[in-house]
Amino acid sequence: LHSFPTRRSSDLPHKVGAPLPIIKPADPIERSVDYLPVKGVPYDPRELLTGGVQDGVYRSGLLDKDSFVETLSDWAKTVIVGRGRIGGMPLGVIVTENRLVDKAILADPANLESKPQKAMQAGQVWFPDSAYKTAQAIQDFNTGESLPLIVLANWRGFSGGRKDMFEEVLKFGSFIVDQLTQYNQPIIVYIPPYSEIRGGA
Repeated sequence: LHSFPTRRSSDLPHKVGAPLPIIKPADPIERSVDYLPVKGVPYDPRELLTGGVQDGVYRSGLLDKDSFVETLSDWAKTVIVGRGRIGGMPLGVIVTENRLVDKAILADPANLESKPQKAMQAGQVWFPDSAYKTAQAIQDFNTGESLPLIVLANWRGFSGGRKDMFEEVLKFGSFIVDQLTQYNQPIIVYIPPYSEIRGGA
């Protein structure tokens, strides 16, 4: 597994084994989380973290305001990973995308007739790329950064088509389990309102 390139040094311990760099949060620690999805309406799951405008009013999200930094947003879009803070404490974040997303398929350089294409991927599903991205993020948060982890779960399971099996969805799915069992910091799994956990998830 390879490391994520995007990190804020202010979110990481200054050395292995050092305590987390907890800062005074911009938001009060004792505050309500006001952002609430509308049942049956697709929404940007990032707003669960950052907050968003509903009915003309800004409603706060789970994380401290302006603390969320997403990584690798253009790869494996059915899962969102990044870092943020709650009450001034840094943590790693994994969130399920619930909307239909597009995946860019590059042209094969060995085939002159090949052209770039776009494929659609359903939200709430782990595909080989997003399962790999999830496992990689868990590994980075654990071994490289020693961050607590929060997972906002809304999964129907793994994609199990022939192409997905050929692209090793089972292997990358097992990587998620491997990384979770080796995690040395607290893990919180939260099922947001109107979400679901089904099937292989």
